[in-house]
Amino acid sequence: MLTNDNKLHQFIHEITPYFIQIRQKIHMHPELGYQEELTAAVVAHELKQMGLDVVTGVGGTGVVAIIDSGKPGKTVALRAELDALPMTEMTELPYKSSHPGKMHACGHDGHTATLLIVANALCNFKNSFKGRVKLIFQPAEEGSAAGAAAMIKDGVLEAPAVDAIFAYHNYPGFAVGTVQTREGTVLSGNTNFTITVYGKGGHAASPDLNIDPILIAATLIKNIHELKLESGQIMSVTEVNGGSSKNIIPDYSALGGTLRYSTLTDREHLKKQLITLMNETALAYGGRAKIELIDHYLPTVNSTAETQHVFKIARNLLGNEKVGLKQKISRAAEDFSFYLAKVPGCYFFMGNGENSASCHNSEYDFNDDLLVDAAELLCRIAMDYLNNDITL
Repeated sequence: MLTNDNKLHQFIHEITPYFIQIRQKIHMHPELGYQEELTAAVVAHELKQMGLDVVTGVGGTGVVAIIDSGKPGKTVALRAELDALPMTEMTELPYKSSHPGKMHACGHDGHTATLLIVANALCNFKNSFKGRVKLIFQPAEEGSAAGAAAMIKDGVLEAPAVDAIFAYHNYPGFAVGTVQTREGTVLSGNTNFTITVYGKGGHAASPDLNIDPILIAATLIKNIHELKLESGQIMSVTEVNGGSSKNIIPDYSALGGTLRYSTLTDREHLKKQLITLMNETALAYGGRAKIELIDHYLPTVNSTAETQHVFKIARNLLGNEKVGLKQKISRAAEDFSFYLAKVPGCYFFMGNGENSASCHNSEYDFNDDLLVDAAELLCRIAMDYLNNDITL
């Protein structure tokens, strides 16, 4: 570990109150994906105040900066998200969202503040490591907008090439500062589907003369619900549309939903199952159907060496009792998966408090008590990785 452990901890502890104010400012002014102009400007300003060269507009509204130790070595990337959710905040916080219909309900404001603390600390302790740390402030993680893919397309993993990447997400329901993750798949991939069912419309008083696409859609929903799936596989219907009049059987109806899976093999299997079920159900009633499938996020797959590195550093910093194995793959999806498909790394979780409202809840708030531990852990993950050859 580092020789100046206490100094690093004390430095982070001293600067955190300032960045709590930054976090709460960002919370008050939430911005949706690819609209994070103010948030990106705040981030860029803070990084420039640290003496860093800043690149803006990466992947749309992303911000990137590099902390160079001046000594040859690897490059580690650390990532935080900038975007908020299209929700109305229902808290009474003094810094609650000032924009109805927009809210930081997933803690991205806290992740951004964490990475700003890390940036400040690493700038002041860059004599303690070799190589470079690339800071990635990413737009549009939410809603399948794939800000990570946009940043990769703009070359965020290049010049210099990233050797490993790390990020964390706050974890409501668990004690502040506790850490969980796992090797391999840690979050699911997601594919959205839209199915259009075609029948034969006509007067509602003569159903025997028609082919009812609403009946076909309803039966298909029932068949999907009763489908026996393997562990970790999800097939959920979330949208249903059809008809516009009480006395007309329409010509078509539509339904939509999502597939969740832990491997790409599972993804293809789920697609085939859904297509077969759709065709069989429509044919049974004399109708037909078509499907549109859109793959959004890949499964988030942690590499072995980098995950063990996170476990080691977290145990050294926080103690064995605060670090555990995440037992189940999360059904949520994350575009950090796109980074991990290109370079090794680890995505981990840190407790946001046992009484924290869940993410994507209108009463959620990031717990500022998490900032010191999260920032110090990310600092040590990066510094130790750069100072030691992490191999399988």
